[in-house]
Amino acid sequence: MKITVIIIHYGLIETTKACLTNLKSKIGDHQLILINNTSDDIKDLSNIIQGTTLIDNHENLGFAKGVNKGITLALKDKTVGAVFLMNNDLTITRGSFSQLTLVLNKIPSAGIVTPILHHKRGYDWGAKLNKWTGMVRHKNWDNKPKTIQPAQHVAAAAMLIRRKLIDKIGLFDERFFVYYEDVDYCLRAYDNLSTIHITPDVEAEHAGSSGSSIAARTRYQWVSHFRFVNKYVFKHVYPTAYIYSLIMYPLFMLKNMIIGSKS
Repeated sequence: MKITVIIIHYGLIETTKACLTNLKSKIGDHQLILINNTSDDIKDLSNIIQGTTLIDNHENLGFAKGVNKGITLALKDKTVGAVFLMNNDLTITRGSFSQLTLVLNKIPSAGIVTPILHHKRGYDWGAKLNKWTGMVRHKNWDNKPKTIQPAQHVAAAAMLIRRKLIDKIGLFDERFFVYYEDVDYCLRAYDNLSTIHITPDVEAEHAGSSGSSIAARTRYQWVSHFRFVNKYVFKHVYPTAYIYSLIMYPLFMLKNMIIGSKS
């Protein structure tokens, strides 16, 4: 199965360079689309992997709008069977793309497959939506699963999406500038009877949130959470999620301000 890898450059050039250098030995005959969501000149980055297509936005369009540009371009090639969304702060440490596509081939209902992600809190076994709060809580363990695991939600930091699923449910919802666009996409896949899986045969190291400050991330999360609740209230979340958003996120912001003033 032919894959197009889609990476958004945002944050430090050195972070993206490390990601691409790691990917160079693993991408094989697959394609790469590099999306520049900054005003940086990254032509040198686009030369690391031969045949890279560069989409230069010159500004931060957000994650959903950025990857949508890449997906739209990738699917113009009718031979592409899936797209792999990959954060620029992520490196593949074990396994190959063929092992990801193998899961799609083995499980006809599978619409989304991800590597097992490892970060400072351990291995990410996926997440489940809390209907009362509208939040997703990831299960992090010291060990990784031994077999392919089903999941309700996985992060778009490393997400292989079957072309047929995109044809069914469309692109990412651009109302989510950043955060919750992957939760939304996983729910839409679930509503269309597509399954989501994590394979331990492919492992990726995720640095996590290297592109912006804690305060900025919290603001983005708050806005996206509220939009998510608006979209799914009574369908996938209860109205209590509004209360959570209006009470907890201001407290998170206050906590960040206090921590910032002490540092």
